[in-house]
Amino acid sequence: MIIYYKKKRLNYQLYFGISFLAIGIILVPLNNFSLIYFSWIIFGLLQLAVWYYEKKHQYLSIDKNNLTKNSIFPKSVKLNEIETIVKLDKSYILATKSKKIKINKDIIEEESFYKLNKVLEEIELKLEQEKNI
Repeated sequence: MIIYYKKKRLNYQLYFGISFLAIGIILVPLNNFSLIYFSWIIFGLLQLAVWYYEKKHQYLSIDKNNLTKNSIFPKSVKLNEIETIVKLDKSYILATKSKKIKINKDIIEEESFYKLNKVLEEIELKLEQEKNI
């Protein structure tokens, strides 16, 4: 199961990347190819690279055993090792004995958010059943 980013977030990243790149392409020739103005091009390319990565990999991947938060350095936890789920206003914190993953609720697409809640509720039920035993 894939938990998607909001399309609005991805679109903003694309627009900012294109804007920075366009500004850099316009400014560099106008200012005698100054190295300072090349930074606009670099920032634009980096923003486009982040947009491409996030569009391709999305926010979270959940399979039978693992929950993976995709980023440049992905974090992963095994679903059966989760000991606590802390639900805050804008985020969830999933903790095992050795790892913690913070999930930002504001950047998750609405339909994916419901799927994530369903998975987390199942884990909470298992945790409650284990405590009662």
